[in-house]
Amino acid sequence: MVIFIRIAGVTFVVQISFFELLSLYFYTLPLMIFFVIPLSFFVACTLSLSRLSFDYELPVLFALGMNPSKIIKIFFPIAALVSFSLFILSLVLTPLSDTAYRQFLEERKNSININLQAGEFGQKLGDWLVYVQKSKEDSSYENIVLLSFAKEGGMIFSDNAKIVNQMGVMEAILEKGSIYRPKEDFVEKILFDTLIIRSSITAIDEVDLGVIGYWKRAFYENDRQKKTLRNLSMYVMMSCFPLVSLFFFPLLGVKNPRYQKNYTILQAMGVIGIFYALMYLFASYLPLLGMFIFPIIWLLLGYLLFERVIKKYY
Repeated sequence: MVIFIRIAGVTFVVQISFFELLSLYFYTLPLMIFFVIPLSFFVACTLSLSRLSFDYELPVLFALGMNPSKIIKIFFPIAALVSFSLFILSLVLTPLSDTAYRQFLEERKNSININLQAGEFGQKLGDWLVYVQKSKEDSSYENIVLLSFAKEGGMIFSDNAKIVNQMGVMEAILEKGSIYRPKEDFVEKILFDTLIIRSSITAIDEVDLGVIGYWKRAFYENDRQKKTLRNLSMYVMMSCFPLVSLFFFPLLGVKNPRYQKNYTILQAMGVIGIFYALMYLFASYLPLLGMFIFPIIWLLLGYLLFERVIKKYY
């Protein structure tokens, strides 16, 4: 649903076909899968151990002399494989899909027809918010209002208008209208018979970056540095999550069925929520330090709790 809302925001002004909608959806799949896999893996591991505990299979194995550390050794290669897959998915496939997503939008905006709906608020073309009272089939409109909060903007009223896309440049041809522009101490009014406004709508930059160039933006001054650095930190910490959470699997899944109740799902969701909250804080305020320190802290925390709660008694 989040992905479709994002796509709907992109296609609010431009028109795309059903197959192009599917293309946009598939471009966002790597990111969606990346966040689903670690959650599913963590819950699956804890629930499998919980089921073995309440079916009295794990207590029997412990009674026969099995060490709880054996559980860690069993899950280690699987968790390592999942973490490796997440690193490939986040650091390689996600940048490639994001680049392809932006390239697709740029190509479509160079050839797409403008799609303004009569009576709809919040429609945007370039820096202008647009409202039209009546639209016609030939991309012409009656009683159109344009509003811009830019320095050289203002409010424009026009009786008739025609809006076309000329190779990625939005061109609005307005007839018989007026312009209102705020000055320091007054509002300037200009009447016109014909007014042409041109505004580029292909404002997507840096779409030809490779994987290395994509992540290099996190280490030099640019418009997307802060966001790229935060994403890099979150992706690294999230990719490490299955591996550094090894000791939490028996901590939450191993139970004594005679004395403990099965709250494994709630406990697992609580642990995941704590990890996500701390990950977001580290990525926002200590991104470079956090993506190295936080996984180590989480691993040590799980180990200490495992030694104190599980290994000591089993």
